[in-house]
Amino acid sequence: MSKIKHCLSLLGLFLAGCSSYASESVSLTLHGYNYTNRYIDSYSINGQWGGNMGLSTSTSGGGGGVCCGSWRRNSRLPIKITVKWVGDSCKFKEYSSTGELFLLRRNFWKEAEALITTPPPTDARYLEAHIYEDGHVEAAITNTYSPPRLILPFDEKTQSRTGETFVSPMCTAAQLIDPNAYPRLTDRQLKENGITP
Repeated sequence: MSKIKHCLSLLGLFLAGCSSYASESVSLTLHGYNYTNRYIDSYSINGQWGGNMGLSTSTSGGGGGVCCGSWRRNSRLPIKITVKWVGDSCKFKEYSSTGELFLLRRNFWKEAEALITTPPPTDARYLEAHIYEDGHVEAAITNTYSPPRLILPFDEKTQSRTGETFVSPMCTAAQLIDPNAYPRLTDRQLKENGITP
């Protein structure tokens, strides 16, 4: 009887060890892929900042590795993540105290959810976000940097898809008062741009 109890207690320790391994949280390096037509000033995955992203090329996703996202080994598929990124921008006027005119940029966020449907590898190291021009996002957990999923035109000289450098337009009245944009404009800045607060 004591041998059975001993075997059962060893089995319990083994299963507890497996359970703690399964629920272990793993740190993952965030890696972004930009298939849009413009530079992305900032992005995040589940609220964790991922840096900025140039346009993807035939060999690069556009974003560097940034620490850290996390994943629990016992997470069930599909795993849902939320990706936010600067999807658009416009310029607004600001005058210094000496009357000098500056053109500053106002950025607008986009947000999308993505599902990870492929089982992550046991040696997972990266959490990838693939941002497409139509606003949808795909995601994956991998153990190595993946090649870009789309090979799009890229002009090295202008850092653009079209060969023409992207220039933000002047902000419209609606963009100047948009509460989801940043930076938030002061009453003085709104007046300088023709808006009565």
